[in-house]
Amino acid sequence: MKKGFTLVELLGTIVILGIIAVIAFPAIINQITDARGDINDSGNLLIFDAAENYFLDYADLTNASGQKYYCVTLEQLVDEGLLNEPVKNAETGKDYNLTKTSVRLKYVGNSQFEDGQIGPTTSFSCIKMEVRD
Repeated sequence: MKKGFTLVELLGTIVILGIIAVIAFPAIINQITDARGDINDSGNLLIFDAAENYFLDYADLTNASGQKYYCVTLEQLVDEGLLNEPVKNAETGKDYNLTKTSVRLKYVGNSQFEDGQIGPTTSFSCIKMEVRD
């Protein structure tokens, strides 16, 4: 008596594995895509938080003359130690150009300024991150 598998058994196993792969492959790809999106969102949140800290520490909001939008480049955030270099875009895997990438924030605080000091309810809302060519 010979030991081994018949051709039908091998083909049946291959077909079953193929069906499992067809079912599992899209789910795995979706998980990878979702994870990349989450990483990108997390990275952007760090950048926006660094920009907000920059404005809270360095911006003279009392002399804004009615302007409520503020921009800062990633280079300024790295220079002040608020971000570590290199700053990567998680979607593309490439580094952001620090001098050409800026964060635009809108001041949404409702505090009163006294002697140039920022009040306890000062806050910002991120408008966008833009890359100039």
